[in-house]
Amino acid sequence: MRMQYKRGNNGYVKTKYVTLTIEAENLPAARARFARIETDTLNRFKVMGAAAHVLDGKERLELLYNILHPEGGQFAFEWDWLPASGLSVKDFISPTSFHFGETRTFRIGRRYGAVSFLQILAPEMHDRILTDFMEADGNIMVTMHIRGINQNEAIKMVKRKITDLDAMKIQEQKRAVRSGYDMDILPSDLSTYGDAAKDLLTDLQSRNERMFNMTFLVLHTAETRQKLEIAVSQAASVAQTYNCLLTRLDFQQEDGLMSSLPLGLNRIKIERSLTTSALAVFVPFVTQEVFMGSDAMYYGLNALSNNMILLDRKQSRCPNGLVFGTPGSGKSMSCKREITFIMLMTQDNVIICDPEDEYSPLVKRLGGQVIRLSPSSTDYVNPLDINLNYSEEENPLALKSDFVLSFCELIMGSKTGLEAIEKTVIDRAVQMIYQPYFANPRPENMPILGDLMNALLSQHIPEADRVAQALDLYVNGSLNFFNHRTTADISNRLVCFDIKGLGKNLKKPGMLIVQDAVWNTVTINRAIGRSTWYFVDEFHLLLKEEQTAAYSAEIWKRFRKWGGILPGRSRTPKTCFPPRRLKISWRTAISSICSTRRQATGRYWRSG
Repeated sequence: MRMQYKRGNNGYVKTKYVTLTIEAENLPAARARFARIETDTLNRFKVMGAAAHVLDGKERLELLYNILHPEGGQFAFEWDWLPASGLSVKDFISPTSFHFGETRTFRIGRRYGAVSFLQILAPEMHDRILTDFMEADGNIMVTMHIRGINQNEAIKMVKRKITDLDAMKIQEQKRAVRSGYDMDILPSDLSTYGDAAKDLLTDLQSRNERMFNMTFLVLHTAETRQKLEIAVSQAASVAQTYNCLLTRLDFQQEDGLMSSLPLGLNRIKIERSLTTSALAVFVPFVTQEVFMGSDAMYYGLNALSNNMILLDRKQSRCPNGLVFGTPGSGKSMSCKREITFIMLMTQDNVIICDPEDEYSPLVKRLGGQVIRLSPSSTDYVNPLDINLNYSEEENPLALKSDFVLSFCELIMGSKTGLEAIEKTVIDRAVQMIYQPYFANPRPENMPILGDLMNALLSQHIPEADRVAQALDLYVNGSLNFFNHRTTADISNRLVCFDIKGLGKNLKKPGMLIVQDAVWNTVTINRAIGRSTWYFVDEFHLLLKEEQTAAYSAEIWKRFRKWGGILPGRSRTPKTCFPPRRLKISWRTAISSICSTRRQATGRYWRSG
């Protein structure tokens, strides 16, 4: 983790300032307009998820002081000092000296500086250009002056350009006729520029685009002239990567420095016209860092900024997540690392559903309990276990009945699902078998699958008999492993359900039953204020069938509200199963489980 921290940029602070300027008749009118602009701007930053605030007078002076003192220093200023000292604010922020006697560089104090402008030559730009500039070594400040052009004036300007190009095209055609060659043969530049100008006019008139003039300045400061030239050459290499030129401002270093200050004053009249979509490439918000303190856990590196991702899930808006990745990319290792962190740093419970027996060594090492579910094991889990606080609704049978319906639908294997009458008889049987337990809640009164089968047969209805016959395999047949009362003790903080030995026919019902048993633990922990982490390995198996996918989506909506956290693991979705086979696709199920919102942070953690 120390090595990853050094590789990233977490030790660097990048600040972004937006200076807004307007033209007004007097100061009161300007203040009224600025009040409206301030509210609108802050709301737009809030929608983006970026924290922003308005600088007061002292903060602006401190900002100018830090820029004009690249060597560092402590800013000391109070408004009460001005009348007594007879000084102005400039005396508190000015550096020890300026020297602009050279053509391509200047001196500010004991440091060297140089200002360059970006000459945009490329027809298309990539949104990484600003990030690459800021990642270059050295002390660098990028300033963009953006001035909007009136829409009518922009359209008239483009039309004049088109008219000039047409006039030049006519002159070329006349010259071709006089010279005796085909008049349709025109210089390639005329054709290219003509098409580009017409496309630009279409964007302005019908695609809600606006025209802006932009001046892009880059200020470098360094301790020596040699370090300054190295920093400028590195930035020039970044510009060349994007087919642009970083050109030094000869004889304009003083104007360049003043234009780089966040005063909204542009003395450099080198501008490039860009549309809204083209200008958006230079928006300095390409990634959002997740770097929390306190009990945050390490989740890897940000793919864009290479910074460490430190997250405390319980403090995030939605703690659930799924680890996706190709086979062998480290999904299990990521989950094991998170389990170790939880056990060492918190008092929460951890439950693991392990289809391939991958977590048993770790669980034993951490003092946990491994419950092996297989036909040859003596550890039993009753799928009909219920807690009196099983649901937040008054009737605890509401969610339990939904689980039994999902279980019966899964074992019946019908492509069309359960019919309405079959659902009715199952619900009636569920209410019947739980009456003795609710009257006297003792472990020996807890119903089992055999009781459910007998309750169905007692109704003497063909639909009930059909469901009972499907249950017979799991009650009296060779798959009767779940027709027992619970004998496994899941009171340990770390419990692993090893379902590798269940076989193909029992694995999906086994994962569903384990999930329901976890819900019982969640309801118990909720009463004592403890969180429950449930790691589901091979989560795509639950999404492979419509019944288990729908139940999983429903259970996790409640699971999150009751203090449960789901860090599931699965292969890359496209390699798991074809979504067209499902009435509820994996995308719908994952969206329901994670309850994500469209934010840059991302709620699905991806490994590999």
